Amino acid sequence: MYKALVVDDEPIILEGFDNLISWEEFGIEISAKAENGKAALQIVREEEIDLLITDIRMPEMSGLELLKTIRQEGKSIKVIILSGYDDFQYVKEASKYGIENYLL
Repeated sequence: MYKALVVDDEPIILEGFDNLISWEEFGIEISAKAENGKAALQIVREEEIDLLITDIRMPEMSGLELLKTIRQEGKSIKVIILSGYDDFQYVKEASKYGIENYLL
């Protein structure tokens, strides 16, 4: 089973993400959650994560900073960016670091 990490500073997103999709049907387990990129980075460094689903704008460390850091550390985690911001600059920046998708 693939292990996923969900990162978002909105508690309602973190709480509701488990119920959004039948993750097990896709062979995915939501194994960890974090409220910001800094906490997520610590999890990525300590656990084997296959899929990162992250908000783009968060306090302490943004999703882009998180993505950039994990790529610099040689992690080949699949990444999906979530955002409420329809800003092509974010898409362009995230694409430089290899993402699977950018969802508005």
